[in-house]
Amino acid sequence: MDLGLTGRVAIITGASYGLGQAMAECLVQEGAQVAICARGAEQLEQTAAKLGPKALAVQADMSKAADINTLFEKTQERFGRLDILINNAGWYHLSQALDLSDDEWQDNLDINLFSVIRCSRLALPAMRQQRWGRIINISSVFGKQPNAGLIDYNATKAAIISLTKTLADELAKDNILVNAVCPGPVRTPLWEGLATTFNPDDPDAMINDFAAANIPLGRFGRPEEIASLVAFLASERSSFITGAAYDIDGGTVKNMA
Repeated sequence: MDLGLTGRVAIITGASYGLGQAMAECLVQEGAQVAICARGAEQLEQTAAKLGPKALAVQADMSKAADINTLFEKTQERFGRLDILINNAGWYHLSQALDLSDDEWQDNLDINLFSVIRCSRLALPAMRQQRWGRIINISSVFGKQPNAGLIDYNATKAAIISLTKTLADELAKDNILVNAVCPGPVRTPLWEGLATTFNPDDPDAMINDFAAANIPLGRFGRPEEIASLVAFLASERSSFITGAAYDIDGGTVKNMA
């Protein structure tokens, strides 16, 4: 299936490894050019080298408005356009109830939520001018079915779904489609770090036990499985889809929404 992505330009935040890297790889394979960003320069450059000449690496902290501005400026300088924005950057704090400090809450809000707002704001002029755009916000099934111990992550991911639906309604007239993807547990460094925190002696056992107890398919997802859905939503093939929040979770979420 030709997704019609040849020549399109995408920004993918938080793309040096894990889900973001898989999304970048998938879009490049479909013919798109990508600007990727992350805080860590070394891993970011390694990922860009793997992606080849269609990739631009910009070291940027998505909690900082100045870094976000730089990301968009360098993307425009290199590629001269912007068609697709994938807001993937995110983080979490392990916590119980309301134990997080104001600073910890603000840190998570800046990375998980305000980066989506700031990036979307900067993407809109180009997308409106060409009357074509795709904004894909990476939320989480925990934004719909919260998981204990991740209160700030759950709250911000729920807010992303609401923001997505509001933007979709407002931007439909400009032919800018806005959707959310809500991954369930996926085998990435983030989940491996969580597993090591809870079971440092055997993190694989923690992952396997969680999958057996919570995921009907009995396993964690793979990054490329999420990336395939994202590429479809970024493409010409998704032309009648906006305001949706897709669970891709092996059956984890049980609600009807």
